[in-house]
Amino acid sequence: MPIPQLTDQPPAPRRLLRDVVYDKMFAAIIDGTLEFGERLNDEQLVAWLGVSRTPVREAIAKLADQALVDIEANRYTRIVDPTYDEFVDTIDVGYGVWAMVVERAVPKLSDAQRAEVVRLLDARAKAFAAGEADDVTTLVRVNELFLEAARSSSLARLWSNNAPRLALLAQRPIFSGVVHHDEARAFNEALRDAVRDGDAAAAAESIRLQPGRLQGWFDAVREAGIYRA
Repeated sequence: MPIPQLTDQPPAPRRLLRDVVYDKMFAAIIDGTLEFGERLNDEQLVAWLGVSRTPVREAIAKLADQALVDIEANRYTRIVDPTYDEFVDTIDVGYGVWAMVVERAVPKLSDAQRAEVVRLLDARAKAFAAGEADDVTTLVRVNELFLEAARSSSLARLWSNNAPRLALLAQRPIFSGVVHHDEARAFNEALRDAVRDGDAAAAAESIRLQPGRLQGWFDAVREAGIYRA
């Protein structure tokens, strides 16, 4: 076997087991594998994830900090069970925070970052135009680029505190098949064009005003009974 040659590239960062466990649990909450209000049992999670109890408890603590898990000492640990009003409020507040990040980021995007954001938003718009499912990983990458460009530790902390719950409450209806593709396409196109033109105000405004355009989607989510009344 050839001996690997040393390079000047830094080694890939080694992920902590608790972060791997968190990612798996977060994905399971998003897609409904772990249902709203479901109680979590350490032994079952250990068996499912194939890890010890410690990374499981660490992941649960992080999920609780992000308001995705409720913990009542000596009583229960369970997935949150949001009401419909909490869903609407989370969308409204979350988009407001998102708008602040984007308004700061757009003027500071490098040419490479801007090109990648535009490409990803264009791909999302085309996917929605074709009636395809939302690609969450694409949106995550878009926001990683915005946060990198914004270079604000305060906004990064604010986003990290709001983004997971926003992702959960926005994505659960989509995983349940409640999607308004035309509205989603128009939004991604407007944001794409504003980013391409370097228009921070227009980009932020497209995000800030979006919840007000979603009443039809909100009504469909209410009718589907995804969230408690």
